[in-house]
Amino acid sequence: MPNDKLFELIDAFYSLASAEKLPTDSKDLKVILQNIEGLESYAARKKYAERNLKHLSSGSSRIVYLTSGKTIVKLAKNDKGLAQNKAETNPKMKSKFLNKVIGHAKDYSWMETYFLEKITVKDFKKMTNLDFSDFVEAVSYGLKNISGSSERTKPKNFDEVSKSNIYKEIKRIGDKFKLLPGDLGRISSWGEKDGHPVLIDAGLTKTVYADYYDDSSSS
Repeated sequence: MPNDKLFELIDAFYSLASAEKLPTDSKDLKVILQNIEGLESYAARKKYAERNLKHLSSGSSRIVYLTSGKTIVKLAKNDKGLAQNKAETNPKMKSKFLNKVIGHAKDYSWMETYFLEKITVKDFKKMTNLDFSDFVEAVSYGLKNISGSSERTKPKNFDEVSKSNIYKEIKRIGDKFKLLPGDLGRISSWGEKDGHPVLIDAGLTKTVYADYYDDSSSS
């Protein structure tokens, strides 16, 4: 059985065994977030969030909810989620190309950010005059020291892409905060604000990957 599934079952068992009582439902986002932070288990936090927020999507580490105020709450569903929330809410990690963080729990059980409409590769091209595939190849090449990639061949359109503001900023942020290029290369990780692309998922750093995703790190 995969470790992620095992941990979820253990957490669910703990929640049932401890009979953790859920707080009263609320329509006040501030109260909802305070209540989530006050719960002890991932299972209880998820159950309460599902009752009080609109479920949008779910990944291996976090669940995304839409609030009545059109903001996004990313709820950690395991330790990986806590680590990603902590990484993404780093107060020093700021840029016009990063979605702004509104707030987060002290224990990083949740983080709140703005809801942005996702874009397509055509939208990206229209806003930047760059093909998204060329951008992805350039970023992967530029951050190869972070990802540990052995790829040394410069992409054919690298010189053109590397002159763009969006590449320069993502390269700067990636180098400084050790962002892995994998998530940056998915169009689903991008939204739009003020007429330019904005990265809406910046939680997967080299450290988070090594600690929670790379099996070789624990062997």
